Amino acid sequence: MRTVLPGRPPRARGLAGTLLLSLALIISAVLSGCSDESRPSTRRTATHVVVTTPAELATTAEIGRIVGRLPGTRRKSVRKEVTRVVDRWWEAAYLSTDRASAGLSGAFPGFTAGARRRATYDRELMTNADLAADSLTPLMRKVRLDLLAVNARARSVTARFDLRVRTTGERTRRLQVRGRLFLTRSARGWQVFGYDVSKGWL
Repeated sequence: MRTVLPGRPPRARGLAGTLLLSLALIISAVLSGCSDESRPSTRRTATHVVVTTPAELATTAEIGRIVGRLPGTRRKSVRKEVTRVVDRWWEAAYLSTDRASAGLSGAFPGFTAGARRRATYDRELMTNADLAADSLTPLMRKVRLDLLAVNARARSVTARFDLRVRTTGERTRRLQVRGRLFLTRSARGWQVFGYDVSKGWL
């Protein structure tokens, strides 16, 4: 379903509308052992950048809710690993300096094959493919992680994120991309199998 309201950012909905529902879906995905089939039902629309100039700004990441028991050292490890996945997506999709020539082939590192196909369909929302600008400067990079732990190990993560940037061109504007990424752990490490993302001008 597509929703575009005055003053509200366009949204692509992923797997769940609430934390409880998202956790239920994540548990289901983990138990079934199938991440690619948990593809979000989404729609396009957004705002983005072609030529960018990222500033030095580190991502602030914290642990939120934990379902199950997870030792402190493993919490830190999950926080670092999942934040790295989120950062790679931001850098490839939103902060890339050569999106026009690179296309979408490398825009979704860390996504499962199914999630990558869906995100490619939602390219105007999930990348900077729809927006031309002279420069882009990150203003905020925040991630909050809700974890599902089984047998003292993290199995699934809901990453709630807020990315804000300043774009310049005909005029200076502020862009916000926020939402949730749903991740599960595989032999290849943490991978995004679903998303719930909105994007719009502030």
